[in-house]
Amino acid sequence: MNNSNSRAAISLHESWASNLSDYLLLRRQQTQSAYHVSDVETNIETEQVDGVQDKALFSAVFVMLTTHLEQGHTVLTLEEAKDERPVQGDIGGESVTLYAWQLKLLEMLATPLLVLAEGQIDQLIADEVATEPSLFSLLSIIVAQRHQLWSQSVLTNYERELLTKRLDAITALYQRLRNTDLDAFIHSIGQYDLFSDVEHLNKGDRNSLSKNNKPIIYQIQKEDNQNTSATLWLHRTWQAEFSLATRINSIINQQITPLSIAIPDNLEKRQIAAINVANHNAFSIITGGPGTGKTYTVAQLVIALQQAAQSREDDAPIKFSTDSASLALAAPTGKAAQRMQESLQAALDAANVDMQLKEAKTIHRLLGIGRTGRPRYDADNPLGEDIIIVDEASMLGVELANYLVSAVKKGARLILLGDANQLAAVDAGAVLSDLCCIPSLQPVHVELTESRRFSKDSGIGKLAQQINNMDTDTQGIWQLLKQDQALSFSNINTQSAQTNPNNQIKNSLSNIENLKKIILNYQEYIKKINVLLEDPIEKSVPAVVKETITSLVQAFNQFRILTAGHNGEWGDHYINNYLTQWHLAELKLPLGQNTWFHGRPVMMLQNNYELGLFNGDIGFCLQTGTDGAPLEVFFENKTQGIAVSLLNDELVSTAYAMTIHKSQGSEFDHVAITFDTSHSRLLSKELIYTAVTRAKKQVSIYSTKSAFEKAVQTPTERYTGLALQFEAL
Repeated sequence: MNNSNSRAAISLHESWASNLSDYLLLRRQQTQSAYHVSDVETNIETEQVDGVQDKALFSAVFVMLTTHLEQGHTVLTLEEAKDERPVQGDIGGESVTLYAWQLKLLEMLATPLLVLAEGQIDQLIADEVATEPSLFSLLSIIVAQRHQLWSQSVLTNYERELLTKRLDAITALYQRLRNTDLDAFIHSIGQYDLFSDVEHLNKGDRNSLSKNNKPIIYQIQKEDNQNTSATLWLHRTWQAEFSLATRINSIINQQITPLSIAIPDNLEKRQIAAINVANHNAFSIITGGPGTGKTYTVAQLVIALQQAAQSREDDAPIKFSTDSASLALAAPTGKAAQRMQESLQAALDAANVDMQLKEAKTIHRLLGIGRTGRPRYDADNPLGEDIIIVDEASMLGVELANYLVSAVKKGARLILLGDANQLAAVDAGAVLSDLCCIPSLQPVHVELTESRRFSKDSGIGKLAQQINNMDTDTQGIWQLLKQDQALSFSNINTQSAQTNPNNQIKNSLSNIENLKKIILNYQEYIKKINVLLEDPIEKSVPAVVKETITSLVQAFNQFRILTAGHNGEWGDHYINNYLTQWHLAELKLPLGQNTWFHGRPVMMLQNNYELGLFNGDIGFCLQTGTDGAPLEVFFENKTQGIAVSLLNDELVSTAYAMTIHKSQGSEFDHVAITFDTSHSRLLSKELIYTAVTRAKKQVSIYSTKSAFEKAVQTPTERYTGLALQFEAL
């Protein structure tokens, strides 16, 4: 394996987990009093051995939990059925029995070593026929030939040290696991001060992050004295889930006074139910797919609240006016917040309600989360708003959700909107989907099912429904893609040129032809950009700027390329580079290395409050005069351009193509969805569903049949402990 691959393997799997575990262990040594109530006289030799075992066991479990956390999971669950038979194998010449959960743990720890030594291992076992599971063989080879394997890889001393620590952790865990069962393992971790059983935590410990709390929390479950399972959390994630469940439960139990609401005649039954649930409860959840009327439904509630507020006396608890702080609109991203405000305002305007909504904010801005990562508003300093409406709640991670509910003042309403079938949060947790499945929350949850965007005959709606089905009918999906005019599938060429050099040019041309077909959809946008090249925007006239940018946005939003990931021929990096060259050629602009050029569409990658720009905002780089005039970037709803010198590569990227994750909260007339087998780790039902439902009129899919079938048959699995926290309340 070459040096770059080795380094990639290490960085991918090691990250910060091992270093952080070492740090905690160091802190433990420095603050023994935090973990030991009293010193117990023990045999010195035994104490040293146990200390080593304690450290090794904690290090192994901690690394696995932190790795799990980075993958979006908040818990690690170990399960063992009473009638389960262990698997026998040979490691280091010793016959060993291991249960499925034990193999899972060892494989999680061994993955970076297996990736690093993949090439060498394949060579070593090429002529052998292994009778036991491959993990036994691989671990045995790694243990026996660790020095030989690593000597063939170009590693720094630091990288070698990291891998040595990982191997030591594997060895220690293996020694702990072999020839034992889950009950014995749970008993062993219960003997050490760094692990704490939930059952042994009193209420004071549960409600505080005091120094006496242990870094790893675990909970044991037994089903009818048959199956045993253990769920493990890092203390921080356990505390976040516990606090979130506790505070939601507290909000639900609050009594609020329902308002007199005049419900429009054009609402369907579930929309009426949603309004009533939000009106009668301090906490409510409204979910539904695209076009089911979530925003419109909430708009009717806002109208009712406004009307009710106007009829109240001045000292009434809810006061709605332009200057009032009674209503807060928020979403996880700036783009989603912007679209939420626009949609709600449009609904209010359509109902002839003279009400100007306050600016919708990101949840971070609403809570005052700055560089420290801690919110300004919390349980001790709650938000002043009486109604808090959060859109795109599927993007909420457990920590951000906890911060949000903690800041809701007593007597206020919190309304969550979202599509539980969309992608989960980038951060750990799957809060919305978890909340939708918790039995105690069903009375405050309403799912809207009737789509007004997609008719019963809509191919996009049918495809989205097919993807959502628990048992995916791939044949039905293929038939739908062939028959419906709004849908298309193009099989891309992924044959490796490295394996067949003679076909290199042919393969390359095959994908280029597909790209040439795709970019034709941007011709309308290019035409408008070309006009502005010949007749530059009059930036001194705000009305002209607004009209021009609105026209560009409309043209640009007619089509968008959505990719599964960044890398590969079908990732957004490659496609954006290709379309940049096409763009420059079409406008006869210099084919230089300059990042900025007339007509470049860009997307904000992070919030910039100084510039008033938010993650997901789309802007256009435009020539503002004759040759030599400075380039400026104009964003939607902004009447002034921003100098390109203020926007670097960390802040923006070219936006011809964007990842599906970045597209959440956006809508386009036509989307082209691109991915191949190189994105296999990222593919899921939720990913494709999210991409498909960004389109209003047409969906074009560019992939391989195998990658597409895998995607629509692979549900995203997020292992979380939020449901367990609600069960314990």
